[in-house]
Amino acid sequence: MSGADMLSSTIEKLVLANQILSNEGILDAFGHVSARNPDNPEQFLLSRAVAPSLVTEDGVMLHDFDGDVLDKAYAPYAERILHARIYKARPDVQAICHNHAAPLLPFTVTGVELKPIMHMAGMFYDGIPVYDEGEAASGMLIVSASEADRVARALGGKRGLLMRGHGAVVVGSTVEEVVMSSVYLAANAEVQYRAMQMGTPKFISPEEGQAAMEKNFRPIALGRAWSYWVDRVKSKG
Repeated sequence: MSGADMLSSTIEKLVLANQILSNEGILDAFGHVSARNPDNPEQFLLSRAVAPSLVTEDGVMLHDFDGDVLDKAYAPYAERILHARIYKARPDVQAICHNHAAPLLPFTVTGVELKPIMHMAGMFYDGIPVYDEGEAASGMLIVSASEADRVARALGGKRGLLMRGHGAVVVGSTVEEVVMSSVYLAANAEVQYRAMQMGTPKFISPEEGQAAMEKNFRPIALGRAWSYWVDRVKSKG
């Protein structure tokens, strides 16, 4: 596949990822998904500032690691620097979702640790840290490079991070991985909450989680899930 074809394919997937995560209730009017530029690893693709369900290919813009827009004149997302600094800190990361999924929020403010309790959330087997160093003056948004760097440090080498009273960051090596991880992180939070009402949950072990991740991230499994979510988007018209 040529460079132009790879870029076009990535943009197409990014638009679908926004639509899928909006349709699945992970994103609403707010939140965003990005992907690293396949032609230049020091750039990333992120939509102009619109609700995720309204993202279009034309509205996807190139950004650099300072959060500057490189190719179009649309208004950008305020929190684009969050994506920029994670990509800078994590060369392995190829896609990022920042969301405010409601099932996650209780785990950002109670001290109760969110842990994998279902095999579909096994990709979080090595822990989900909570970021609590926000700048009050920013309205709890990540809009400065210094704070975005702190978020990236808190994330470390993990696949997910919770943010107190705000939401979550989910990262992965493909757009499809990030969509799957975002959907099942929220589902895991719901299952864990319900299990805690019934008794003492038995969480999956790190070994079980890692093995489940390897199974769920196989191309056949990711493709099956992606096709299902795309079909759900298209069935809505």
